[in-house]
Amino acid sequence: MAIPKLNKEYNCFDDGKVSKTRLYVVEVKEIVPFKDIDEETLSLWKEEVKNCYWLYRKKTDFFIKTTQGTFVRTKDNGWFSIGGFLCGGRMDVDGKLTKRLDEIYNSED
Repeated sequence: MAIPKLNKEYNCFDDGKVSKTRLYVVEVKEIVPFKDIDEETLSLWKEEVKNCYWLYRKKTDFFIKTTQGTFVRTKDNGWFSIGGFLCGGRMDVDGKLTKRLDEIYNSED
């Protein structure tokens, strides 16, 4: 269960779709333990868990605040943003999604 590192940049994929047109980059600005999260973010997370029950875990250990929003754990222990649809996406913490993207585009040659 990899945790993003502070001040590091990660590739993200809009809506979790792995393609060049869905790629954007975020920088981790803050890693907040669950017990220390502010009420506004907690409320937003609870709403997202309720609305997207198939995606988010019912418990999270950290809230990852980035230049593009806040990310929380998914059911498969990945990281997906909360708070709306703009820049909503999956953070590629372990590099596997970016590797898949490279494989897709390199196989087209």
